[in-house]
Amino acid sequence: MLRVHLAELRDSWSVWLGVAIPFIVANAAFVVPGLILWSGIQATQRGDLDFMASAAYTAMPVLYAVMIAFVAIPVLGAAVGLVVDSRRGSLARLALAGATPRQVRSTTTLQLVAASVACAVIGDVLGILALDPFMDLMDFNQRSDEVYVPVTREYSILPVLAANLLCIGVALLGGRRQARRASEVPPVEALRQASAPLPTTRMGTADRAKVVLLGLLMVAMFAAVPVMLEHRNKETISNLLVMGILQLYVCGALITVVGRTLVAPLTRAWTGMLPTSSSAWQLARSTISGRPDRIQRSLTPVMFSIGIGFGSAGIGQSMIRTLQNSGLGIDQSGSELASFAMIFGLPLAVAFAGGIGALVMMSRQRDAELALVGVVGATPAQRIWVPLLEAVMIVGSATVLGLLMTVPAYVFQGWSLTAAGLHWVMVVPWGFLASLLAICALVTGAATVLPTLRARLLPENRVIARLVAE
Repeated sequence: MLRVHLAELRDSWSVWLGVAIPFIVANAAFVVPGLILWSGIQATQRGDLDFMASAAYTAMPVLYAVMIAFVAIPVLGAAVGLVVDSRRGSLARLALAGATPRQVRSTTTLQLVAASVACAVIGDVLGILALDPFMDLMDFNQRSDEVYVPVTREYSILPVLAANLLCIGVALLGGRRQARRASEVPPVEALRQASAPLPTTRMGTADRAKVVLLGLLMVAMFAAVPVMLEHRNKETISNLLVMGILQLYVCGALITVVGRTLVAPLTRAWTGMLPTSSSAWQLARSTISGRPDRIQRSLTPVMFSIGIGFGSAGIGQSMIRTLQNSGLGIDQSGSELASFAMIFGLPLAVAFAGGIGALVMMSRQRDAELALVGVVGATPAQRIWVPLLEAVMIVGSATVLGLLMTVPAYVFQGWSLTAAGLHWVMVVPWGFLASLLAICALVTGAATVLPTLRARLLPENRVIARLVAE
């Protein structure tokens, strides 16, 4: 079986290369807080940094890692799902040759681990290079703090390896469902789906369990507020603010699970309400409706980008205005943009990388679809407009779900801070949202259209045959 595993790994490397971007960025994102935490621990042990004033270098890196994990699990899971879909024919042939479901599952898992390890090498280098600028950003934001002490950068293989193991664990957690799904499809059915994929939007038992657990976690954070206020101390307000931020990520994870049944009808609903008779729009809408799995995996990273970006800016500005309105002093010597990049930059980078990787990975499927559209008479201009409009639909649905992500965070912050005796002021950064949507639309449009341009130079039958052969 080892020889079979190695053969499958050799045949699939080009497919995994298509989703390497999110794996590399996720690994680099975990390395940065790992090295910061290591530097903080070393400075504390040497006596250079007082433990009571070390939260920025000990507690915050853990929070960064948690936020990254909430984004990386669904994003990497979506990437693995795209690989499994593109390899269904190969996995089916493996099963027809006598492999058991467990062996098929182990083959996918081995490929996932190998891809994670290979991407870790590049991710480690990027993470190490990013440590200096990131800690410079931390120094800039804390420079006027009375207890501020600059921390020496400490490089060690131990936190890097720990970050690699954490990233591999996150990838396995995100891809476990996809590996199991690949082993459960009967081989003959998998061969049929390889050329004509069926929509699979039903939630399984594991998905329902995730919904319950994530819902209970959100409710538990709300329920903890009265208890925290009853035993109030100087860190209570800070803890409430952190819990408000975590609401954003927990809600995003919840929407990702429910989104398997929600995305397709949502997209059909709002795209059907637009009064247009454009043939390119109708073709794009038919493609989206016929492949609910694909749009859900493409939409997940974009949703996190919009939700995290808009939500963090909104609750951050609401926090500043609330503290000012309540007569509490707040240090504003640091740049709001610098603070935003320091706290939310790494999860946002993972989300953007996942969006680009997912869209590039699906370019071959989209090439074949556009070739078929060309066979039935679509003009060259329509073959460009179809993927571009598909990108518009992805961003549109992601915007709705991304804004929905922010609702619990706003509600939690407003309720908890009001209960704490502060005068909460809600700030909605519409200008920032417009800029964020423009960036997401530009990146999504480019990642959707540009990879398909090369295939337009080839004959349609050759493009279709290449996809069938894979």
